Amino acid sequence: MPILKLVLTLLLACLVAAACASDSDDSSPPVAATESPTVETTQPAQTPAPEPTTAEEGPSNAQQELADAIFSAMLNDEERPDAVTEGQLRCLGDGVAGVFSNDRLDELGITGARVTAAYTDRGTFALGDDYDINDSEASQVVDVSMGCLDWRTVIAAAITQEGIPADQANCIASELSDESIRSSVESGLVSQSEDDLGIAQSEASGALQACLNVRDLLFETFIQDGLSEQSARCVADGLPEELVEMMLEGPELDDEEAALELMGELMALQNRCLTPEEIESMGGSSSLQ
Repeated sequence: MPILKLVLTLLLACLVAAACASDSDDSSPPVAATESPTVETTQPAQTPAPEPTTAEEGPSNAQQELADAIFSAMLNDEERPDAVTEGQLRCLGDGVAGVFSNDRLDELGITGARVTAAYTDRGTFALGDDYDINDSEASQVVDVSMGCLDWRTVIAAAITQEGIPADQANCIASELSDESIRSSVESGLVSQSEDDLGIAQSEASGALQACLNVRDLLFETFIQDGLSEQSARCVADGLPEELVEMMLEGPELDDEEAALELMGELMALQNRCLTPEEIESMGGSSSLQ
């Protein structure tokens, strides 16, 4: 999840590359997925798809093409949590397609092929970004998806796939408000959000602080990045508390003097904890330039 990846970004940029600057980059590459979790879920009631807005009985060819495209794209997504079933995805595809009449699909230029291509390219639909759908249609799309999937369970499962223990992932999902869950769904289906999946930074930070042992998470991440257990534990335990809090609350290094001081602490920690080979393999330097 981008929120979780954001937690790791500042540390990896400052510690591993030893290049912490006052202006931090809030984006990060995807974190390798781990084995899909076994997440207990209560199947939500399958709500029927809205009646198509055309006078026809049953979906039109264009509606069926869109429904099939949404179903297939998400079904074949390698990162789809096991908690998301084929039945839920069929409900979602049929429901979203039913929001739009055949004439409206033609007017907007929405086709199954275009939707599939967009999802393949970025892993999201973002119908509101790609097409000029109105507020009512956007709201209906979200309503349909909320009726078809238990999104809190989906979010917990997706967080677990990023390497977070299932109990902590479930805790994070439980800390999110219904409003944030809806906003997250909207960001994936209606408007693409690359930074926080529609969840407010303050709420995400609160959930992380309530549920995660950040130092243990970083320890596991450093091992995945090639450090020995001894080096990874040394770094994770030795991080300044100020940096750990800043990682959770959102990286802010507007004060250049403070940034340089923090960089010095990280360089010292790097040199104390990592072997020269580990420093070199991660692109760092054993001394300040």
